[in-house]
Amino acid sequence: MPPEGRIKSNGADTIVRLAMQELRLRRYHDLEGALFRPEAGWLIPADYGSIVEEVRAVRRRAGMIDRSDRAKIRLTGSERVPFLDGLVTADMKVLMPGMSTYTLLLNEKSRVLGDLRVYVLSDALVLDIESSQKESIVRLLEKARVSDDVEFRDLGPCGHIEVHGPLSGAPVAAVVGTDVRGLSDNAFLTFPVDRHHEGHAARVRMFREDGYAIWSTDASLAGAWEALVRRGVTPIGRDAAEVLRIESGVPRFGADMGEDTLALEVAPESAISFTKGCYVGQEVVARGTYIGQVRRKLLGLQVEGDLPPAHGDRVSSAGRDIGPVTSGTWSPTRSAEIGMALLRVDAVSAADGLFINRGGWDLRARLHPLPFVAGSA
Repeated sequence: MPPEGRIKSNGADTIVRLAMQELRLRRYHDLEGALFRPEAGWLIPADYGSIVEEVRAVRRRAGMIDRSDRAKIRLTGSERVPFLDGLVTADMKVLMPGMSTYTLLLNEKSRVLGDLRVYVLSDALVLDIESSQKESIVRLLEKARVSDDVEFRDLGPCGHIEVHGPLSGAPVAAVVGTDVRGLSDNAFLTFPVDRHHEGHAARVRMFREDGYAIWSTDASLAGAWEALVRRGVTPIGRDAAEVLRIESGVPRFGADMGEDTLALEVAPESAISFTKGCYVGQEVVARGTYIGQVRRKLLGLQVEGDLPPAHGDRVSSAGRDIGPVTSGTWSPTRSAEIGMALLRVDAVSAADGLFINRGGWDLRARLHPLPFVAGSA
């Protein structure tokens, strides 16, 4: 029987039957009073009652997110590194076991087809992918594999918990059994979840705060979740995570970047290697970098009033349309409406007054440097 879930619908809680996959930690979310919503075939916690308090927990203390809906694809074979290196923007050749990296997949015109994190193990690469992108990215990999000695294996549902915030290191260290605060950015270690299962803990800085991703292919990480709750870590829903993402100026595939955007318009600089050599889309990236042909950039907007901009709203300057809003939200940290927009760089400056068409209403806005919140990291 499909699971029942309390989901967010027009601001009200509704009991519905959904043919959705459930997170393995579902009962823990129920105990915390989570409100659920469907996303990419999964029923996920949208919030636990107060998005503002969840955001503040990450900014001031520590909060944790169940991301067990993310897909894990294992790549093996003697040519796995050069194979993937020819497809992604990061330099896979320089990564040693125990390292991870965030990277993009592009087409020949340097338009963004997807993003993912890659973990380097001694005998394999593990691709960590948003569930909504799993099928398209696997298709890209299959299409690119011709005679390469590479095998793909879907690892199925995996436990995956992220802990973020200035005080996140101590509770994660207690759960993992090793002081993870000694890890360099993007490095990870392997630890025993129990006598039969192992997990991995990586240091990541997704929200401009100290942060850690804990995942295991074999375990739900229920014990880790319980231990983190006992140590005062606050459960965070996806709505608060989205606010934190926008505050941090981090682009998301499907919102701020996609097949209609060039990598150099939107990608975090750390996602692209400018020295690795050939990969799909590299020629256009190089031309845009060294000749300068990037006409649009993802920029931050601070909006006057109490109405946030939304994806697709048009931004204008001096009566001229200069691009779309890609993400928008209320920021509890800044007590302001904020957004990101893909704007023509030759048509806007910090001194310009901007207008956002929000369903017929003109919202006044001005440019704001990204990130909106620097964080403590």
